Amino acid sequence: MALTQVLALVGAGLAGGFLGGLIGVGGGVIFTPVLFFYFQRLGVAPEALAPLTIGSSLFCTLVVAVASAYFQHRRNAVRPRVALGAGLSSAAAVYLTTRFVTTQPWYDARVFQIVFSLILLVVVVRMVRPRRVVSNEGSERRAGGPVLAGVGAAAGAVASAAGVGGGVVLVPAYHGFFRMPVAVAVGTSSATIAVIALAGVLSYAATGRGAPVPETALGYVDVGRAALLSAPALLSARFGVRLAHRIDTRALRLTFAAVACFVAARLILGALGG
Repeated sequence: MALTQVLALVGAGLAGGFLGGLIGVGGGVIFTPVLFFYFQRLGVAPEALAPLTIGSSLFCTLVVAVASAYFQHRRNAVRPRVALGAGLSSAAAVYLTTRFVTTQPWYDARVFQIVFSLILLVVVVRMVRPRRVVSNEGSERRAGGPVLAGVGAAAGAVASAAGVGGGVVLVPAYHGFFRMPVAVAVGTSSATIAVIALAGVLSYAATGRGAPVPETALGYVDVGRAALLSAPALLSARFGVRLAHRIDTRALRLTFAAVACFVAARLILGALGG
């Protein structure tokens, strides 16, 4: 791997981690487009481009989610039973999505670009829309098995289809439906995402055996290049979190939304052959 490639990935990881900590966007929302464009320029075989991007992004997400869940747990902001219950149901969704959707010939780079762009636009809407905070101190709802399984399955399907952690599903569900305080919803989401991402990494590594992927990859998980993104992100995310408590991040959120819209537009145009 050329030095310029290493520096580019490390720099993207530092920027992604810092931005994620600063304005609260999920790591996969940042890692996925970086890896997609990188693998595309690297000349990865078209049939392997989408699953390799997703599997590698989930590896990055796993590293960041484990660290986030650890620090959130130390602040008593994680509900382990909820995270494990949703995570286990998501594992089944991850396996089914990986086995029957994302590794099939029809789920090519074009379809992936459209799916990820739509998810990215949902994230943008959530970031620019005023956050509705539920007044729920001391009134958390008990997470029932069927509902929890449904939430986990939805998050797992989103994660496996686009390489993101599933927080776009989990945080609103935990906060709005189960009435968790925002901090607890975010912390429990991080713990759930760790389970989801682990299932995704194992699934993509197994289904990608023998695929035309770079030599640093295990199946559809390019551990070497993903580590160059996720390791720096762990360092910079903490600085982003600290700064977020000192400044008004609305302007930064709007800026990120504009950049995300540009990325989504570029992906869609690429999918349509523009």
